[in-house]
Amino acid sequence: MEKERIASLLEALGKGLYEKEHLLALALLAAVAGEGLFLLGPPGTAKSMLARRMRHAFRGGRSFEYLMSRFSTPDEIFGPVSVSALKDEDRYVRMTEGYLPTADVVFLDEIWKAGPSIQNALLTVLNEKVYLNGREELRLPLKLVVAASNELPAEGENLEALWDRFLIRCVAGGIKDERLFNLMIASPGHEEAVVPDGLRLSEGELAVWDGGIDAVEIPDFVFTFVHVFRSLLVAYNESDERAEAPAFYVSDRRWKKIVRLWRTAAFLNGRSAVSLSDLLLSEACLWDTPAQEPVVVRLMREALVAVCEEHVGFPLLSERLSALREESREAARPVAAWKVVKAFFYQVQSLYPGRTVLVYVSEYEGLTEGVPAAFVLVEDRRKTGAQILRKYDKSRFPGVFPKDLLQVSRTAEGLQVNGRKYELVREEQDGEGLPDRRVAAPALSLEAVRRLEAEQKEAAARLEEWQQREEGFAKGHLFLDDALRDVLKNAFKRVRADMTSLQIESQELGHAAGLR
Repeated sequence: MEKERIASLLEALGKGLYEKEHLLALALLAAVAGEGLFLLGPPGTAKSMLARRMRHAFRGGRSFEYLMSRFSTPDEIFGPVSVSALKDEDRYVRMTEGYLPTADVVFLDEIWKAGPSIQNALLTVLNEKVYLNGREELRLPLKLVVAASNELPAEGENLEALWDRFLIRCVAGGIKDERLFNLMIASPGHEEAVVPDGLRLSEGELAVWDGGIDAVEIPDFVFTFVHVFRSLLVAYNESDERAEAPAFYVSDRRWKKIVRLWRTAAFLNGRSAVSLSDLLLSEACLWDTPAQEPVVVRLMREALVAVCEEHVGFPLLSERLSALREESREAARPVAAWKVVKAFFYQVQSLYPGRTVLVYVSEYEGLTEGVPAAFVLVEDRRKTGAQILRKYDKSRFPGVFPKDLLQVSRTAEGLQVNGRKYELVREEQDGEGLPDRRVAAPALSLEAVRRLEAEQKEAAARLEEWQQREEGFAKGHLFLDDALRDVLKNAFKRVRADMTSLQIESQELGHAAGLR
């Protein structure tokens, strides 16, 4: 029910606010989560209009906005000092009515121009929603602070603490769609949002929602995502690639706030647990300069891939495949006359000049000297880039004509194809002659290969189920745009490709072991 209400509220707030739907949604998310929003962009891109609209999200909502300059004083932000209180009661207090301490939504333009006294007061306002008025600690009704500027905080001016208080950071640009641009310039003026009172959020509701947000479950994969992402950020900071953008710094406090933002998004989308789609909101929380945004997206996608693969057991399956592949090499190694190439094959010399021709170890060892068997030559462009002699099976190669079949038998030097003998590539030897054949190692366990393939099928099915559920969450997510939804789709596409490669390698291993 709350999801439908939030969707209707966003629709009402966004009427006439073109190409700012995503920013508006993030502003509402920030307000419910109790966080600040920073908008970077040139003048005239509807930053202040967006902030003014947000007051209509709350019942009885009041707003305060101010354009900062280097000459701004605390009186202009927090209210003038009460002369009567100072004169008659010897109390230094401000008359806050109509100023920031009494507002639900605050818009501070050109925030980095604020002086140190204003900055220091804003730190506790943003973090604790508290303002110290003389000796009295005021609990503020503040829901959202939207700060804006056409520049980032300058280095060396002690703005890091204030910058870190704005959890969500977005770039606000002009309207790109020509049709929407025409509607905007032809509209009569700045339209006020018309929001039915039943859609507006009350203080009581927000208090209840706080408890609901804290109860949202954080699945284990969320912690995996955080740890992987942190490791990727450290690796990026230490890499040569860092020339693209400045180093990342994400404080522990910021990670804690990001996790609460995910929980808030899950709650407002009607879910009781954080999903992968909520993690996509990290894109707006981790950059310090716009140049870092594409890096954040790329690292986020890598972290999502790692989470998905861990969730379906891909690393364990990959390790087991590697172990079985090593067993296969050990099983093939005793036939010491011929060199094993690409893990599963012997290489045929001079069969077709200028081409690499391979034959499976298992199929070669199954040949009998002087007894021809039907083989077919197939291309393997995907994995080996070679041509492979495969034992003919009509069900596997239905399009092969009898005239194209090759009669292959085993010889002491290698093999014979259509009556002509060819050598196989030998192991390198220090002395002359063929190396001695050794006692064969134990054969690769066919049961182990079958079990691995069955587990891979189960993992692929789990991946498919999880993908459908998570992409369903992303599709209806109130706070994502299409670009972020594509990040999740691309992550799943990568995981599916990795899973397919794993299954193909297992099939090849099974073939080499004689399973097929």
